[in-house]
Amino acid sequence: MPKNIFHSDFNTHSVRDREKIAQQELGNKNPWENLTKERQGTVIKPYYDCGDAVENKKIHSLRSASWQNVSKVIVIDEKKANEEALTHLNTGADGVWFDIQQRVKVDKLLNKIELPFCSVYFNSKDDSLFNELIEFVESRSMTKKITGAFFWSNAEKMQSRFSSWKNFHAHGIIVKQNENIVDEIVDSLLTTVDIVERLMKDNFSVDEAFYSLAYSISVDSDFFLSIAKIRALKNLYITLQKAYQIKNPIPVFIHGRSQPWIKENFQPHGNMLKQTTAAMAAAMGGCDAITVEPEVSENETMSRIARNVSLMLREESHLAKVNDPLAGSFYVDALTHQIAGEAWKNFQQR
Repeated sequence: MPKNIFHSDFNTHSVRDREKIAQQELGNKNPWENLTKERQGTVIKPYYDCGDAVENKKIHSLRSASWQNVSKVIVIDEKKANEEALTHLNTGADGVWFDIQQRVKVDKLLNKIELPFCSVYFNSKDDSLFNELIEFVESRSMTKKITGAFFWSNAEKMQSRFSSWKNFHAHGIIVKQNENIVDEIVDSLLTTVDIVERLMKDNFSVDEAFYSLAYSISVDSDFFLSIAKIRALKNLYITLQKAYQIKNPIPVFIHGRSQPWIKENFQPHGNMLKQTTAAMAAAMGGCDAITVEPEVSENETMSRIARNVSLMLREESHLAKVNDPLAGSFYVDALTHQIAGEAWKNFQQR
């Protein structure tokens, strides 16, 4: 059998060897001091290797085999919004996120939408919508079939009438975007505790309270930080359940949303470029549902492009076929552990 000389073509280099090369290229400056960056409250080193492996700290990155492609519909007129939602559902979307801007009739908004076969997501500042939605679903005996989530902009207004909706995350939290990722996660955990405590007072078990929760979190063009933020939140959701002495913690349901990105230097396709990066981060980070927003929602072509970004990543790039695309990445694991550790420490101090 011939000798395999493939590995002999690559010399082994130590961190010190690479440090010397970098120092020469930087004009004899210290690479660790000059290349280490602080971004969004995190410290990013210029080099990671097996020495940065997160030992004995499991990263809860496991996700479902796929994710839902959820299109956003801004609701001002329920008839127009219904038509737009049906268009999305008939052309590749798995669900619709209704961003309700004013008072609407739920029966008109959901007309001809087959709830057992798609997911629906809502956020609204109108309290009456919640009661109308409950009456609509219960009148059609859909409480066990409806899937999706209700995201509340104000946690104090949450209601506990959704207790029988077993496959619907009725107490969704909109994660408020913050320049500091750690603060963003800490605020989300504090909101989570407030909701869980309130639901337990309303006769929810602690398991039911956690199951009813979901997060809607922003993803942006910073690929690795977006991934690490999602993974850190998933990790801490498990940690928080253990703090409540839940024996079999469940993974959190996360909806990733990518807002429009308009840069004149990258037009006319700047938004498509950014949305592809953000959607990849959401998928690889482990989101259960992803919403990619078009540059102009009224533009049919832009809306179709935004809807197809997620589909192409799922069906043509086959990201949904890999359980954890980032397994073995020292950088991502170390970044995730750094964010989660700092967020948990700050959370405990509140």
